[in-house]
Amino acid sequence: MLFHRLDYLFFLGLALVGAWGLRRLPLTRVAFLCLASCAFYAAWSFNYLALIAFSILADYLVGLGLGRAQRLWMRRALLAVSLATNLGLLFTFKYADFVATAWVDLQRLGGGEVKPASLLGFLLPVGISFYTFQTLSYSIDVYRRRIPVERNLLHFALFVTFFPQLVAGPIVRASEFLPQLTQPPKLARRDVGEGLMRIAVGLTKKIVFADYLSLNLVDRAFDNPEAYTATEMVLALYGFTVQMYCDFSGYTDVARGSAQLLGFKLPQNFDRPYQATNPADFWRRWHMTLSTWLRDYLYFPLGGSRVGPMRAYVNLWLTLFLIGVWHGASWNFVLYGALQAFAMVLHRVWHRWRVRRNEARPAKARSALTRHTIHVLSVVACMQFVVFSRILFRATSLENARQVFLQLGAGSYSVAQLALPVWAALIFGLGLHYTPRHWYGTLKTRFAAAPGWAQAVLLLGLGALLAQVATSEVVPYIYFQF
Repeated sequence: MLFHRLDYLFFLGLALVGAWGLRRLPLTRVAFLCLASCAFYAAWSFNYLALIAFSILADYLVGLGLGRAQRLWMRRALLAVSLATNLGLLFTFKYADFVATAWVDLQRLGGGEVKPASLLGFLLPVGISFYTFQTLSYSIDVYRRRIPVERNLLHFALFVTFFPQLVAGPIVRASEFLPQLTQPPKLARRDVGEGLMRIAVGLTKKIVFADYLSLNLVDRAFDNPEAYTATEMVLALYGFTVQMYCDFSGYTDVARGSAQLLGFKLPQNFDRPYQATNPADFWRRWHMTLSTWLRDYLYFPLGGSRVGPMRAYVNLWLTLFLIGVWHGASWNFVLYGALQAFAMVLHRVWHRWRVRRNEARPAKARSALTRHTIHVLSVVACMQFVVFSRILFRATSLENARQVFLQLGAGSYSVAQLALPVWAALIFGLGLHYTPRHWYGTLKTRFAAAPGWAQAVLLLGLGALLAQVATSEVVPYIYFQF
């Protein structure tokens, strides 16, 4: 059930009617939303509902145990159960086959004769990388005594399965979601307008930009790099950059808008990432809930930057490497994670050198023009790193990535295969990212304040336009594969 298809809008309508019809029966309302969320997930894979149920029950019981346990060794043992359960499930279904294959490949490189790897052959459960992190963060926060134990199983089940963010985030923490279940549901007129606006923006990003560029440029270029010139491949990389942002942030917009219409608030996941000036700034703006999750539950516990410089670099490298590997089980993502980690460490080294230099010899004040120029050049440089590093992200294999790199170096400059609509999607898709921030805020405020009939007319007009633009070919969201 894809967000940009009519069946989801019909499903959302039924969920809204049921949820608000039961608003005076809080527990029944939660139970209804749990059933709706299970039905939503079953549309993807009915068999893996049992896997989510197991994860929910395991961490719910761990939480209850942590609420009773007083001795440190018992609390650590319970936390270890949660870690083993969640990371074990994630490893088994997502990484086990890759690790087995990689081990065989490494042995063959050593010249030995090795039997083929024994593979489990599991299909990747949709959303497992997201909901395992959510349940694990709950156990860790209860262990740290930062949040109270959730004793209502239905509340905990809805926290894990809430359908708007179940399969592709944002990654929601218990401290953000569970308190909302204890408050009477409210839906102000402003919330309705903002929720509808977010859904409309998300669908536009997905249909007009992400899907169009995917089908008419990006997929074709990566499927057959030799058929495209070097310039066309560069533009295909920029196309993938636009596609990836519009696809993932578009999903998040629809998720947040749907949740808002149901009376819930979900965290922000993007903050104009292509305006970042360096790798650290980029990861503070891109997939923010994943970045902050690994920061709080991995980087800080390892010591963060409070330890010696070399240890801090190792902590930083490991955190960014795992961000890359979190996205997929292949050598492409291993190299992608290592590249992102190297860039982050290099930036930290550069930043520390500049701080020490300025302490020893304070720099002269720069003019406003100089500061602006440096800022623009930093944004451009960071953008190029993001664009070209994603060859490893998009390529289907290392061989496919090698073909793309070879074609980029071919030195051919024709752009004859790019139609005018493709140019328009590229230019507007990137250009909108650099519009003044207040434009979107003003548009959202005015739409939310508009009369209901005006909102309906605008949404119907947009719906008719999207129906004309939408392709009949199903283009799944990129992050569904993670």
